Amino acid sequence: MSHRLFSRLSQLALLGAILAAPLPAAAQTKNLEWASGSPGGAWFTQTTGVSTLVMEAIPDTSIRVVPGGGKDNPTRIQAGLSQIGMGIDFLSAAAFKGEEPYKQKHDKLRTLGSTGVDVYYMVYVPVEEKRSLAEILADPKLTIGVTAPATSEHLTLQRALEFYGNSFAKIREAGGKVVISSYGELIQGFNDNQFNVLWTAGEIPSGLASQIVDGRRKVKFASFPEELQKNLSEKYGYSRGVIKAGTFPELQSADVSVSSMGNIYLVSSDLPEDFVYGMTKAIMSNRSRLANIYQAMGRYDPALAAKVQPVPLHPGAEKAFREAGFVK
Repeated sequence: MSHRLFSRLSQLALLGAILAAPLPAAAQTKNLEWASGSPGGAWFTQTTGVSTLVMEAIPDTSIRVVPGGGKDNPTRIQAGLSQIGMGIDFLSAAAFKGEEPYKQKHDKLRTLGSTGVDVYYMVYVPVEEKRSLAEILADPKLTIGVTAPATSEHLTLQRALEFYGNSFAKIREAGGKVVISSYGELIQGFNDNQFNVLWTAGEIPSGLASQIVDGRRKVKFASFPEELQKNLSEKYGYSRGVIKAGTFPELQSADVSVSSMGNIYLVSSDLPEDFVYGMTKAIMSNRSRLANIYQAMGRYDPALAAKVQPVPLHPGAEKAFREAGFVK
């Protein structure tokens, strides 16, 4: 073998070893992807704002916010497509354990704890609607709008329909309609009478509710029947919530009992401890700015956030919480 050929092969072998070697922590966190929610929704606003806080605190880090949903974000993180994501407590727990609707354990899921935001299912119907939500959901000729399959709203609607012996397929076969779209298009379609029920989830206060109140159609909230709440709670781990009377005066005349859920920050276990430590500290130290990003985020409390662990805390987050005295 000639000296030149041997030298060239040695260079290639060295290059291969460099490429195969694990990236240093700084390189691993240079360009990250944060899976949020549907475009125009609350999660998109929240992730855009919080990612900016993180990039300010950790130099040379670029975070790209992409559409996602409470159902799909755990799988995006498990597959390495996204390194950070917004999550929902009961769905993240199901993903970590490999329980329905997930087919395998998502063992890379870690958390920074709660975002401080609780989310309530908000179902809008015309003010002239006299039927209960149970009767509405059992109707095969139902016309309803909901967000994309990646979202918790979509999954929860499927579960609610199934509980009452209905489904998307049955509705379409009977001449009903299921409109699946983004929040903006759903609101417009609802106001234009393209469908009669709008199935959403939102925080208090809710920007989406405000948009609907400002629309052309007079609508109200529909309460979740007790038997539906019990099924969602016992079978899937949903929480129960109440939209207190007076919260949205134009949409309710009394308390509205609904199913609810908690939001959490999800991260991959592959993210370096020092980065997640810095990310957690950035969120904690900027508590006063969170409400300016999204009003409901003003309720973030690191002492409570650290206790919300449907999946394990990332070691970097645990270190930040312990250092601040919130984890012993």
